[in-house]
Amino acid sequence: MKTAIVTFFDVYPPKSGAGVVIFDFFNSWPNFNKCLFQMSTKQFNKKKIINTKIIKNRPIFKIVSLPILLLRLLRYFQNSKKKVLVLEGASWIFYSYFVIIFLKLLLPNVFIIYRAHNIEYEIRKKNASFFISLITKYIENKVFNISDIVTTVSKLEQKKANKYYGIKARLFPNSIRVNDFIKLKDKIVKKLPKKYILFCGSYEYRPNKSAIDYLISKVLPIISKKNIFLVLTGSPDINFNNDKVINLKYVERSQLKFLYKNAICLMATLFEGYGTRVKIIESLILQSNVISTSKGIEGIDFHPSKKIIITNKKKKMVDGIYYFMKFKNNKLKTPIEKLYKYYSMEYNANSLYKDLF
Repeated sequence: MKTAIVTFFDVYPPKSGAGVVIFDFFNSWPNFNKCLFQMSTKQFNKKKIINTKIIKNRPIFKIVSLPILLLRLLRYFQNSKKKVLVLEGASWIFYSYFVIIFLKLLLPNVFIIYRAHNIEYEIRKKNASFFISLITKYIENKVFNISDIVTTVSKLEQKKANKYYGIKARLFPNSIRVNDFIKLKDKIVKKLPKKYILFCGSYEYRPNKSAIDYLISKVLPIISKKNIFLVLTGSPDINFNNDKVINLKYVERSQLKFLYKNAICLMATLFEGYGTRVKIIESLILQSNVISTSKGIEGIDFHPSKKIIITNKKKKMVDGIYYFMKFKNNKLKTPIEKLYKYYSMEYNANSLYKDLF
């Protein structure tokens, strides 16, 4: 049996939350005869990763490159009796639809797993034209019903998949490789303020921009009176013109681990958002403190509850920051088995594999 895991953006090396989740899934998939197919503006050679180079990270260049990707998939599956195609739904649904239609036409016996990271129609409905959202809904319906298995990241997404497309999707919770993350050695970030709250995510992504603007305009003016700073990661070289805001830009995952541990708390002040909040999962695995809106934590089963405050109200956020500042080192010792139950990609990938094959 051969497994091809396909994504339409660069997953290796992982940069985004979706990239981390997809690469962790690839590494956790039990079938050793597997290969990751991705699109990237960079060219490199790595075993078991087939890269389709694109000129720019724009839809038109990806569409033009789809036939090349398809040919590479056909070549990869050649002479394999059992073929499994896993499509990662963290990109425009049209790309997945193109690959499914033509691969099923040329290889009728291919088994297709579509891993939905969200209901894309809902995203397009809010952020695109009526025509684009309508087309997206039509194509997403086709993909959900053509695929042999569709997985969703939460029970809420399961209900949405049934509501919009009449299918019973399988739950595949938001997760990462817990052991790898726990074993990852912290890398010290120098010149940090003594007291800070942390927000992780690119300012170029609209929901993150709104979340960061909210923190700077609503929360920071209050907590800065106690000399608390806001530390940002994941954004380009942006000057926020505020001496209480420290933009570290892009940091290594080992540095993020250090930041989680030393922050008063991680802030997830999202009032709009889609996909996987890997930073929340990572912080909860370390049993660090988290303050999140109901949207920020959506789709994540969390434990332990004493380390997370969920609120959409500014006052409760501020009170929560002060509370965690006072009890910053009040660590809970949760057994690794419980962390596996909630967040383990290894466990979830193995369960899916055993049930299907």
